[in-house]
Amino acid sequence: MSVVKFLCYVALCMLIAGFRLHAQDLTDQKKPDSFFSGTVTECTSDHVSVARRFSGKQEKRTFRITPATRIEGKLLPKVRVTVQYTTEDEGDLAKRIVVRTSPAKAK
Repeated sequence: MSVVKFLCYVALCMLIAGFRLHAQDLTDQKKPDSFFSGTVTECTSDHVSVARRFSGKQEKRTFRITPATRIEGKLLPKVRVTVQYTTEDEGDLAKRIVVRTSPAKAK
């Protein structure tokens, strides 16, 4: 009878260890990137502010810019952009900024 109890104890320990490892894997996963599109209201060398109107409400977000941030196009006030970002403890970090250009008007 003691061998059966021992095997049950080992199986129970393995089951608990498996749940702990699975829970640790879930907490180590990175958050997926998010996107925000709108019009640039302010841009400096270390941050950019983008505003958009959604469902009749004005929404404004500020993103940090680092040397690793890829900027595609010329970043100026009043241009339309899409920002790919991640949320960190220090705030939103822009990973990529794409300037949207309007198509040239045909004459």
